[in-house]
Amino acid sequence: MTDALWWLPSVIVLGVVVGVIWLFVAASRRKGRRIRAAEHAELTDRARTAAISLVRADDLIEAATDELGFAIAQFGERATADFAAAVEVSRRQLREAFALKQKLDDAQPDTAAETRQWTEQITRLADEATARLNAQTREFDSKRVLEQNAPLQLDQVRRRLDRAADRLAGGTATLTRLARSYSTAALAPFSGNVERARTAIEAGRRAADAAAVRLADGATEPVGDQISAAEQALFTATTLLDAIEIGEDELHVGFASLGAALAGAETELAEARALRDRHDESDASADLNRVIATADAVVAELRRPDRVSDPAVDLARLRKAMDGLDITRSDARNRQLRRDNAREAYVGARLAARSQIGLTRDFITANRGRVGADARTRLAEAERQLALAEAEADPVIALDTARRAMTHATDAEALAHYDAPSAPPAL
Repeated sequence: MTDALWWLPSVIVLGVVVGVIWLFVAASRRKGRRIRAAEHAELTDRARTAAISLVRADDLIEAATDELGFAIAQFGERATADFAAAVEVSRRQLREAFALKQKLDDAQPDTAAETRQWTEQITRLADEATARLNAQTREFDSKRVLEQNAPLQLDQVRRRLDRAADRLAGGTATLTRLARSYSTAALAPFSGNVERARTAIEAGRRAADAAAVRLADGATEPVGDQISAAEQALFTATTLLDAIEIGEDELHVGFASLGAALAGAETELAEARALRDRHDESDASADLNRVIATADAVVAELRRPDRVSDPAVDLARLRKAMDGLDITRSDARNRQLRRDNAREAYVGARLAARSQIGLTRDFITANRGRVGADARTRLAEAERQLALAEAEADPVIALDTARRAMTHATDAEALAHYDAPSAPPAL
């Protein structure tokens, strides 16, 4: 390359850089246009949804206003007060929504954020008004159906009230029978249900009679409230009487559970007595005897044939007594197990100590002149500890003492070999 073209590489590099920048800017612009197009499409779709909701709510308010007029004529202003309030609140919300729609449609430009916020608010206001009016309309549709079917429903509720009244005698008989086996506290949750059910049935019949009078007189006043009151009273009475039957079943189940728990308690008491009788420690036997006596008394009391029962209370009382028995029995069992294990381990520890003492004694005897007083003292202590172990009645203490004898005998052997290093170690 000649000196006259020295600038050419720089121009090429600059061109490449400019091209890359142009491509990046073009790609960014295309991406920005796609984003703006998507946002515009979203806003357009939201605006269409808001407009549809607004039109639907406006039409519904007009229909609900007419429906309110019919409802007032049929049910009266008191019964339709909530409906009237719902119409007024919904109308106020629609006015607010239309004001926002006007702000979107006027000539003054709006930002994207304002457009999105106002559109969402229009949709929310319209949907709330629609839901509120639909709920009120459904409620009064149900009331009209009730009024149309009032004679049939009145006849049905009266028949069901009569059947509930027939159950009162059975409920009384059930309570009387249960009182012979179960305590007043056990029956308390439902002992007054018969009288409460009787009161509810009487209230239901009064409401049904009031509805019947209106129907017989051809009155224009609605009877749905009276029929609903009768049905509510019927529900209350039925629930109270059902509770007596459910309570009886629960008491019988509880009594059966108590019987099974008593049988299990007697088995545990037998095991505790066996452990008490064979236990090596007198204080553990005394502790077991105390909790056995307590549990025995509880079991005997709960098995009395002439007593009235409260299964829940009785089970709790028995569980408390047996928990105390379990704790003491577990402690006694662990103590006895420790003694049994110590007794087995003592046999081996005693033999090992006796063997070590014999070996050490033989070594010292073979090296009388060279083994000093320290080794002989340890050996004497080992023999003394072994004698104590063999005389000890407590296997745990005997085991510990035999192990100390073994330690002293081992120490004595080590000291003896230290004093007589040339002698071969005893085998």
